[in-house]
Amino acid sequence: MTTAKTRLPAPEQLLIVPLNEMELAELIEQHIEYVDENGRPVHLQPHFVKHYMKRDDGGLPIITSIAQLPIVLPDGTILTGRGLNRKYGIVFRVPEELDALLPNQADCTPAAVARAMRFLTDEWLCDVAADYHGKGTIIACALTILERALLPQRPAFFVTAGQRGGGKTTSIHMISMAVVGLPASAAAWSPNEEERRKALFSYLGMGLPLLVWDNIARGSTISCPSIEKSLTTEHYSDRVLGYTEIKTVPTYTVQVFTGNNISPRGDLASRSLVVRLTVNRVDPENRSFAHPDPMGWTNDNRGRILQALYTILLGNPRRSQKKSERSPAVTRFKEWWDMVGSAVEYAGDQHLQLSRDEINGLVSDPHPTCPATPITFKTMLLDAEADEEQTSSLVTVLDALRMLWPDTRQPGNSRLFQAGEVALYAGKAEDASIAFKVALEMAAGKSIKIVSAPVVNWRLQAIADTPVSLGYKTLVLRYVKNDKNGRYGGFRIETMATPSDIPNSES
Repeated sequence: MTTAKTRLPAPEQLLIVPLNEMELAELIEQHIEYVDENGRPVHLQPHFVKHYMKRDDGGLPIITSIAQLPIVLPDGTILTGRGLNRKYGIVFRVPEELDALLPNQADCTPAAVARAMRFLTDEWLCDVAADYHGKGTIIACALTILERALLPQRPAFFVTAGQRGGGKTTSIHMISMAVVGLPASAAAWSPNEEERRKALFSYLGMGLPLLVWDNIARGSTISCPSIEKSLTTEHYSDRVLGYTEIKTVPTYTVQVFTGNNISPRGDLASRSLVVRLTVNRVDPENRSFAHPDPMGWTNDNRGRILQALYTILLGNPRRSQKKSERSPAVTRFKEWWDMVGSAVEYAGDQHLQLSRDEINGLVSDPHPTCPATPITFKTMLLDAEADEEQTSSLVTVLDALRMLWPDTRQPGNSRLFQAGEVALYAGKAEDASIAFKVALEMAAGKSIKIVSAPVVNWRLQAIADTPVSLGYKTLVLRYVKNDKNGRYGGFRIETMATPSDIPNSES
């Protein structure tokens, strides 16, 4: 990898916009000349142009996005150049200078991948106050932007710290500057769900490569059905503001959240990767920096950074394997992990091996400033969900219920109990009962203003059939309906082993 500065030209500012009738007529006449009976050139009839504007027979190609960076396909093929790729519906506008920096797949050896990962963590991100997992997540965010047009689903990313000045916004701008060539586009976070839905639909329609929900209030826990939906679907439909028509837009925009001590909540917790920046002084903005101007350094070395990112993508062993030979993708984001997550995990392993070789004297490269450790995105996503307040509260509730009404015939389970029994316990003026009531409110997502059997019944039904992990066990609340013989139903806790999580298990 070259050590010279590799500043690339500023990217073009491109958007996909519909042509009006006159613009479309002019475009057609650039390729086809229409003449009258005397051979004189004439303009197209308006009804002919309108037919093209409404054409839906598949005769015209469909464009879904614009790519100003090469895209690596699952088989290792690189899509690049300039022009429309009809198969993927992507218009490419890749600068020749960037094409010249792309590594060959044959050169992306394990050693090259290790050096690329070291360059990114120890040189590009040397001033980012995150651990190795955090830096790996930042690299994964950058790769997600590169590959976004191929990903039907993608995680969200959180960058948070304990106080201002920790480098949250700077880290995000470094990602955007390296990949897109411009600072990130920031959006205000509205407390109103309807306003967020409208804003999100607008931003997705613009086709932004990266969207930052910036300066979220301290300590906020973020949950939004519209954003959660956009992360797990390839297209998003909504009503156009001011019109009665429904419009569908692609969801390739990568979303990042930033704020002090913020975290995902609810369904968003299992769809987010969190980067925690460590702040160990009251004025973190005045600490020593290896790169006094990290944005300028990123811009000056953008080519090197992209070269390292593509080395990690192309060096992933899964790219040279047939689809049938690859191990099953983990995490709920299957395509994302196959293309991005597994590449970063493999690069981290190679970086760790390089560090071990240095210790054993097999190589003479300098020791890393950020020691490599194994990265597992499946574990990171599960940990984020386990730390989420609703999940942890649900664990507290289910564990308490099985201890309060144990089943002596099936140790670990609970006997059948009624909502009224739970209401009597939750309504006591005791510390344990008060804590249980608070946990039930948090787990169900609704308060309990009056502790009664009907209210508790609805809160319990809201958390039924939701498995949670407790050690090497899985707890789940089951709702049992009244049977035909007149026997009353109720609730019970079932405890199940989780073989895949038990050490030395062969299951």
